[in-house]
Amino acid sequence: MIKNLKAILTCATAVATLSTVAAVAAVATTAGCADDEAGCPAACPAACPASCPAEAGDAQTPPQGTDAVISAWIAAGSYKGAGWKCEPAVHANRSPSPHGMNKICNNTKLTASVAPGLYEFGTASVKELYMADGTTIAGYATSLKLVDGDSNGSKWYFYEKLAGTVVYNGKGTAANTDLCSGCHTGAGSDAGHSGRDFVYTQVP
Repeated sequence: MIKNLKAILTCATAVATLSTVAAVAAVATTAGCADDEAGCPAACPAACPASCPAEAGDAQTPPQGTDAVISAWIAAGSYKGAGWKCEPAVHANRSPSPHGMNKICNNTKLTASVAPGLYEFGTASVKELYMADGTTIAGYATSLKLVDGDSNGSKWYFYEKLAGTVVYNGKGTAANTDLCSGCHTGAGSDAGHSGRDFVYTQVP
């Protein structure tokens, strides 16, 4: 009950934050390795072990790092390529999402995962964020799981840019107190929160 209330309150805060996004500065930009706590070396991506997604990203993996790098990957359309599955149409946000009109795409690792198991490292999602007309893209959000096993916010990398402003770019916090993981921690927590393991929507 307390966990669900916390997620609801965090999502409510996210709604208020995104409604004034034009005045929001970039926050939580994180450089370095995909997950230092898990033992990944600092010299990523070249020295990253197989259990850590490389920061540079690839056709199946959103990059980590600067807004310019992530925006370039999105603009290239990798998330609409081979192995990705996207929802068939733009739709209104599903509770408790604060994202308004949107369309979600999942990479192979996410779509292939079988409930109720945890998602593996490299699981990724891209959400196209639309204006109220449902046709004009206003921004994007990405999420990427950094390590196998149980999750908290620090095991995920989140990025969101809306109306030209970077709302979030970096790992979440272990206590799930940041804007993104504070909302996503509620996934699968009860009947009102679909999904599991920090992911609300798995594209079939």
